[in-house]
Amino acid sequence: MAFSVLGPLVTCHPPALLAKLVSVFEGAGIKVAHGTEKRPKPLARLAYPLPLGIEGLEELADVTLETGLVESADAVRATLRAHCPDGMDILRVEQVPHHASPIDELVETAHWAWTCPDKLFSEAARKIKAFEDSPSFLLTKTGKLDGKKGTKSIEVRHLVLGVAWEGRDLLFSTSVVQGHALNPQKLLAAILGTGPEGIVALRRLRLDTMDDHRLSRHDKYAHKLKNLYEDAVLLESGHNIKVLDDDEDEVIRL
Repeated sequence: MAFSVLGPLVTCHPPALLAKLVSVFEGAGIKVAHGTEKRPKPLARLAYPLPLGIEGLEELADVTLETGLVESADAVRATLRAHCPDGMDILRVEQVPHHASPIDELVETAHWAWTCPDKLFSEAARKIKAFEDSPSFLLTKTGKLDGKKGTKSIEVRHLVLGVAWEGRDLLFSTSVVQGHALNPQKLLAAILGTGPEGIVALRRLRLDTMDDHRLSRHDKYAHKLKNLYEDAVLLESGHNIKVLDDDEDEVIRL
């Protein structure tokens, strides 16, 4: 599903934002599936954490339901929208099979926009151009070194894929790489030589995903039934599976 995060919701940490998204389904009477932990958690996940204070115009998430949808995607979207909190909107929903890859494994690019204040534009344009022309840029981060907390410098220039100005708006894209959660606010602050708190009017425009190779390999990735009683929930929720109630000695066809 795709949804927007605006206004008051930008102060939510990712777990709180995910909880609000799940509550939209609960309010709409659409039951979300839960895990098997001692305290079961909803089976839902965000594609890529949204930094605090930044609006997301088109975020992505996976939400696993107890049963398949019986209404059209447009009807479900309309139902969900009626239960959204202030600052959230449901943009689209799509039902995918159980064997689809998790959304956070598919996202590969994030697109951002920053509106530069007029008084900073000349200096910002010069420094952004220097960044573009440079083959390397180190960003200092806090982390663990030999088991102890400290600061380290990491190379991030290869993670920034494109930069362009549209008026006072700086548009740029960042590569989403596992283990590298590049915060664009800190990146811009480092380029411009200012504090992160000085980078306002920054928003994430959208997330791009790669093709899911699992969808074309149903034979390899689809859930293999081991016990019809234990996996009855899959049979009930699937749209393409039928169980024929044959006599005991006859073949059961799926």
